[in-house]
Amino acid sequence: MYLVVDPNVVISALIKRGNSSIIFSLNSILRKYNFIAPNFLFLEIGNHTTKIMRKTHFSDEEIENEVKFVLNQITPIPDEEYKNKENEARQILKEHEKDVPYLALALAFNCKILSGDKVLKSIIPDKIITPKELLDSF
Repeated sequence: MYLVVDPNVVISALIKRGNSSIIFSLNSILRKYNFIAPNFLFLEIGNHTTKIMRKTHFSDEEIENEVKFVLNQITPIPDEEYKNKENEARQILKEHEKDVPYLALALAFNCKILSGDKVLKSIIPDKIITPKELLDSF
């Protein structure tokens, strides 16, 4: 089953070591979900490595290993595979522009978005699964 991964879930997995982290650990063993994300998620996470290091006090090597562990489970999807759904996503999300690529990808793959974003869940509740909800499904 495909699931689009929101960048905050990845950052949370790396910093908080809570539900998001457990999800990636379980999925690395069980392979229950096929995590996907827009290509630029990988750049976004790269831009946050200093923040992650500051909040976790991990060494460069530890951060690199943790980031690889999580990102190796996420398949990057080229823009061309979901561009045709961006207008539809934009109409649904209105002012929540930053999540248009994630919803467009979810629409293109007919799947949900793994996200803890409460505002996003209030806009598209049927398209969002929270880390807690997903963990309960394992």
